[in-house]
Amino acid sequence: MNSFHSTVSRRNFMKALGLAGAGIGVSSVSGAVFHDLDEVTSESSEVKHPWWIQEVDNPTLEVDWQAIGKFDARKTVNGSSTAPYQYAGKEEWDKVLAEAAANFKQWNGENKPGWTLRDYILSRAVGGASTDFWVGPGKAPTPESLGIPRWEGTPEENSRMLRSALKLFGASLVGYTELNENTRKILYSWPYNAPFKEYVIEDVDQGYETADKFVIPDRPLWVVSVMVPCSIENFWTQPSLLGRAATSNQSRVNTSIANCAQEFLRGLGYQCLQGSANSIAPGPAFSALSGLGEVCRNTQVINPYYGMLMRNMKMLTDLPLVPTKPIDAGIWRFCWSCRKCAEVCPSGALSRDTEPSWEIPGAWHNTGKRAFYFDAIECQRVRTLFYNECALCMSSCVFTKRDSAMIHEVIKSTVSTTSIFNPFFKTLDDFFGYGTRADHNPTDGKYNPKSQEWWDLELPAYGYDLNKPL
Repeated sequence: MNSFHSTVSRRNFMKALGLAGAGIGVSSVSGAVFHDLDEVTSESSEVKHPWWIQEVDNPTLEVDWQAIGKFDARKTVNGSSTAPYQYAGKEEWDKVLAEAAANFKQWNGENKPGWTLRDYILSRAVGGASTDFWVGPGKAPTPESLGIPRWEGTPEENSRMLRSALKLFGASLVGYTELNENTRKILYSWPYNAPFKEYVIEDVDQGYETADKFVIPDRPLWVVSVMVPCSIENFWTQPSLLGRAATSNQSRVNTSIANCAQEFLRGLGYQCLQGSANSIAPGPAFSALSGLGEVCRNTQVINPYYGMLMRNMKMLTDLPLVPTKPIDAGIWRFCWSCRKCAEVCPSGALSRDTEPSWEIPGAWHNTGKRAFYFDAIECQRVRTLFYNECALCMSSCVFTKRDSAMIHEVIKSTVSTTSIFNPFFKTLDDFFGYGTRADHNPTDGKYNPKSQEWWDLELPAYGYDLNKPL
């Protein structure tokens, strides 16, 4: 049967939706033409993106693969309890910790918004409920134990199957990257958090763990990247312990997803190596490589649907998969002129430069990418003073908002097509008061009132909308 295709311009399509009067957002994208609704989605992977998200061969952030070397994640400062001592020195960092403890005691004792007993206990209750495994819990039966052959499917079938399973386990976004000569360089030499054991690639068939090393088999492997969103309502209380509760809760969800994935793949006759959400490699790198978002000004990843409020997790598997491609939604270009995250940053750690750089400011960054690097020591100092939670950069991001209004979709489609209106859109975001404000700084006695309001909200499960795309 022949398919009927009509040629429709984006302007006429927008008119049909009643959006032609939306102004510059529509006019800037009206010149292009798509020929049928199938073309509104990209076809080079199983993930179907709207037309304004383009799949590309390389991440929008420039990468020099020759300059990337194995990175010791013990040098990473943000969120680490040990790394700051390497750079600030013991005496100086002990003073920061003492001041942070005094801050919490005062704010908690005075029932300040975001720092009350219930806020604190909520942030603690969501952590520690799951266990990280390098090779998995090991409880699922294997094909050998069942006396049957292992699962055999094409890479396409495997990719669809694993995505379906991961979605059931709780994943919102899933991407795949082949571990090749270049992407192997991104793997850490040592993990970010305890237990501190060296990552070693050996000529073995199965990964394993000893008292002093995590072993990765020198075999064809794929990186599975998973993202889950955090509650935007919690992040709009930042800086607060309610914000900390949101990130810790989604880290718990990610650990649960990893445990399930490890058992699922074990039962099919394959291996899945993980360790913890922050293990193996930097999350933003493989999230960008697998098309889950674009690296942004604060060196994290922004997803076109969920913004920056995402928790990512990586796993290694020998199940053959089809790599998902990087995307270009105009986000990285937008970050060049926006600088909103840097403007609200209470530590002044984020770069306000107009162009990214190849030069790293400290050993806490790896080389080989042209990025807007930040001062991790100053960032972590303020985070620590806020009792290890700030995230004002994430909650203030232009892309971090509810998308219930159609105009947001129009603006995002314009951003993906042209950068000429980017400064104007950032100004609009400021004008309408989206995101958190720079004056929410508890060390100055300015607390976010949304922390009190949060307890009376009626939120969906996990605090975010499961009906988002993907």
